[in-house]
Amino acid sequence: MLPPFLSGGGAIAPLIAAFDWGATALGPLDLWPDHVRHATALMLRARTPIVMLWGEPGVMIYNDAYGLFAGARHPQLLGSNVRKGWPEVAEFNDNVMRVGLAGGTLHYQDQALVLHRHGRAEDVWMNLDYSPLLDDEGTPAGVMAIVVETTGKVMAERRVRGERERLTQLFEQAPSFMAVLAGPEHRFESVNPAYRRLIGGRDVVGRTVAEALPDAAAQGYVALLDEVYATGRAYTAQAALFTADTPDGQSEEHFLDFVYQPIRDDRGAVTHLFVEGVDVTARVRGEQRGAALAGLSDRLRDVGSPADIGFASAQMLGMMLTATRAGYCTVDHETETVRIERDWRLGDLDSLAGMRRFRDYGSFVDQLKRDEVVEIADVRDDPRTRDHRDSFDRMRVRSIVNVPVLEQGRLVALLFVHDESPRAWSPDEVSLIRETAHRTRVAVERARNQAIAQDREERLLRSDRRKDEFLATLAHELRNPLAPIRNAVHLLEAADREGRLTGIRELLERQVNHMVRLVDDLLEVSRISRGLITLQHAPVSLGAVVDAAVESSRPLIDREGHRLTLRFDGAAPWVRGDLVRLTQLLVNLLNNAARYTDAGGRIDVHVTREGGEAVLTVTDNGIGIAAGQLPQLFELFSQLDRSHSRSQGGLGIGLSLSQTLARLHGGQLTATSDGPGQGSSFQLRLPEIPAPHTGTDANAPAQDEDPLTARLLLVDDNRDAADTTAELLRLMGAEVAVAYDGPSALGAVRQLRPDAILLDIGMPGMDGHEVARRLRAMGDDIGHPRLIALTGWGQEQDREKTREAGFDDHMVKPVDLDELRTALRTGPRSAAPRRERTDRHDRHEQSDRHDGLD
Repeated sequence: MLPPFLSGGGAIAPLIAAFDWGATALGPLDLWPDHVRHATALMLRARTPIVMLWGEPGVMIYNDAYGLFAGARHPQLLGSNVRKGWPEVAEFNDNVMRVGLAGGTLHYQDQALVLHRHGRAEDVWMNLDYSPLLDDEGTPAGVMAIVVETTGKVMAERRVRGERERLTQLFEQAPSFMAVLAGPEHRFESVNPAYRRLIGGRDVVGRTVAEALPDAAAQGYVALLDEVYATGRAYTAQAALFTADTPDGQSEEHFLDFVYQPIRDDRGAVTHLFVEGVDVTARVRGEQRGAALAGLSDRLRDVGSPADIGFASAQMLGMMLTATRAGYCTVDHETETVRIERDWRLGDLDSLAGMRRFRDYGSFVDQLKRDEVVEIADVRDDPRTRDHRDSFDRMRVRSIVNVPVLEQGRLVALLFVHDESPRAWSPDEVSLIRETAHRTRVAVERARNQAIAQDREERLLRSDRRKDEFLATLAHELRNPLAPIRNAVHLLEAADREGRLTGIRELLERQVNHMVRLVDDLLEVSRISRGLITLQHAPVSLGAVVDAAVESSRPLIDREGHRLTLRFDGAAPWVRGDLVRLTQLLVNLLNNAARYTDAGGRIDVHVTREGGEAVLTVTDNGIGIAAGQLPQLFELFSQLDRSHSRSQGGLGIGLSLSQTLARLHGGQLTATSDGPGQGSSFQLRLPEIPAPHTGTDANAPAQDEDPLTARLLLVDDNRDAADTTAELLRLMGAEVAVAYDGPSALGAVRQLRPDAILLDIGMPGMDGHEVARRLRAMGDDIGHPRLIALTGWGQEQDREKTREAGFDDHMVKPVDLDELRTALRTGPRSAAPRRERTDRHDRHEQSDRHDGLD
C-alpha cells in the first residue's frame, strides 16, 4: 500500500515506494521529512516534466512526464545522483547544483545539450528553469528543475530559416527580375539585382513605385498595379514595352514578359504584390530583325535595278533604326571614292547623291579596307573624324555606321547609316546593318548578272542565225568528201575477196570514222562554247553561295509549294572559286529538285566538312532516277525518261553544266537515287580552304614560273601526241627525248639517265605497266628516275595497277600542265620505295573513260 503522499502520483509512484532510498542521501522513505514529502506530492501531480535534485549529490526524484523525457534512461535514473545519472552533462549540472543550493535560480531558453537518452548521442534543445527546494527552516536542501524540450520547435525554426535563406538566395540570384511591393501605395519592400539592373541601378527600397520610378508611372504601370491590388486578379504581359530612364539622362527601350501577382494574408486580403518577369528585348529585336530581313528579301526579288535595290535596303534600315539617312553605294578601292546613286533620308535632309572622297571625311577608310565595321557615336569627338567636323556639319551628321563589302580583298561597296544626333549603336543594330549589306550585295549582283545574261541572250539570238548557217555550211563541206570515200571503201571491200587490199580498206575506214567523229564533236563543242566562262578564283563562303542560290530559286520553290530546309554543321566552310558560278551551279540543282518533285515536296540543303573537303548535298523526295539512267545523268543534252513526271524537263544542259563547273573548281558532282519515286540526292565536293584573313589580296598575281630544268624521256605510241607534248615540255625549258614504244624506251634509258620518264599506259605490245616494271628492275643503273603514268583511265583500280608497277604519279589525260610541272619539280625518285603522289584526280573517282584515250 502506497504512502498517502504518493497516492495519485501516476505510474512512477509505485516505483518510488519500492525503491531502497536508504542507500541514498535522502534515507528511508518512511523517514523523509515533511518538506520532501510535500514537494514530491506536488511534483508527481504536475504534467510538466519536473525533476528534484536533493542534497549536494543531487539525488533524483521525478514525475511521469520527466520519465518520458529521459527515454531509455528511465527508470534507472530514479534515486541516482545527477552527475552519475547524466554523465555527458555533468559539468552543466554541477553548476546547477552550486547555484541552486546557494539559493539562486537559473533560466535557459532553447538550451542546446547532447544527451544519450537512447544509447547514442543526440542533439536536444530545452527550456530549463531551476529554483531551490527549501527545508522547514527555509534553507536550500535541493534544486527543482522544470524541463520543457523544444527540439522539435528549434528544428522547425531552422528549417524555416534555411528555407527563407534559400528563397532569399534564389531571389537574389534569379535571372528574372523580381520585386515585392507592400500596401496599396506599392512601396518597394525588396528588389533583386536583376530588377535593379532593369531600372538603371536606382535606389528604390522603402519608396513607392510612383516616387521611385516616375517613368514607369508615366507609362501606365502604376495604374496596372492599382487594378491588381484592388481586384486581387493577377496581370500578365507579353513583350510589353518599357522605356527606362538611364543615369546619363538618356532613355532605353526594354521589352518585358512579366506578371503582377497579389499576395494575401490569412484572411484572404491582399497585402503585397509580387512582381516577376524577364527582359526579352533581345528576342523581340531578333524577331523584328528577322521579319525585316525576310520582308527585305521578298521586296528585293521584285526590284530591278541595282540602284533601286540599294534604296530599298536603305529605306528599310533607316525606318527600322529611326535614323536620319541611309544608303548603299559602290566604291573604287584604288581612288578611295564612293558613288551614291540614291539615298534614303528623313525630313528636309539633302541627298548625298554623287561622287565623294573618303579622305574628305576622316581616316576610317583604312578600316573599311580591312573589312572592319566603322561605328562612331559622335563624329565631333572621335579621333578618326573630329578634324573634319565641318564636312559632317554640312551633311547634318553626328553619328555614323559604315559596313564595308569586300570581294577578293578589295572594297567594292558600302552600306551607311547616319543620325543627326550623337548615338551609341548597339551590337544588334550593327548586326542588322551588316546582314542587310550582305543581302543587298547578293541582290545587286544577281540583278547585274541577270542584266548581263539578258544582254548576252539578245546578242546570241542575233548571232544564232549567222552561226547556224556557218555550221551547216561547214558540216556540208566536211561531209561532202566523206560520202565518196565511204563508198569507195565498200567498193574496195566488194572487189577484193582475197584480202589483198584489206590494209588499205581498214586504213580508209579508220580515217572515215575519225572524220565523222570530228564533225560530230565540232558541232557539239560549238554549242557548248556559246556559254564560255572565265572563272574568278577568290575565297568564297558556301554560306554566301547557299544564300544567293536560295534567293534565286525561291520563286520556283515557293510556286510549287515545296518545303526547303537548310542545315550547316558548324560554320560555313570556305572554298576557292567564283561566287557567281558556284551560285549558278547550286541554282541548277535546286531548280532541278523543284521541277522533278511533286507539289508540296521536300528539298534539303546540307553543308558539312569531310576530310579536307567542303560537302554540299541537295536532297529531294521527288520522282527519283532509274538506276540505268544515272550514268547518263550529266551528259550534255541527255534526255532521260521522265514520262512519269508532270514536268517537261529541260534540254539536258543544266546538270552537265553543273558538273563542268564543279570540275573547273577542282571538285566533283555526283548523284544517287534509290529508283523511281524514291527521290534524288546530288552531292558537290570541293577542296576546302581556311577562312581568309581580313585584308588578304586574293587577286595577287602569281609569280612567274622558273624554267623547268629537267632531262625527260617521253614514251607514247601516238606520234602526234608524243611530238606535241615534247614540244610543250621543251618550251617549258626541259630537255626532252621521245620514244614511240616500250623496247625503244628501255634501249635509250641507260644512255640518257633521265630525271623523269613520262609513260603512256596503253601502248600496243609492251604496255606502260610492263615498261615501268622493267625500268624499276634496272635499279641504280638508270639512277631511279621519277615515273609518271599518262592515261585516260582514272578509276581506283587503275591507280592501284600503276602503284604496283612502280609509278610515282598517275595523271589522267588530258594532263594539267601545272600538275605536271609540280611533279617534275619534285625531282628524281629516291632509291627507297615511295607511294604515289596524291594529285587532284584522286578526288575524282567519277573520272569517265573517254573513247579514243588509251
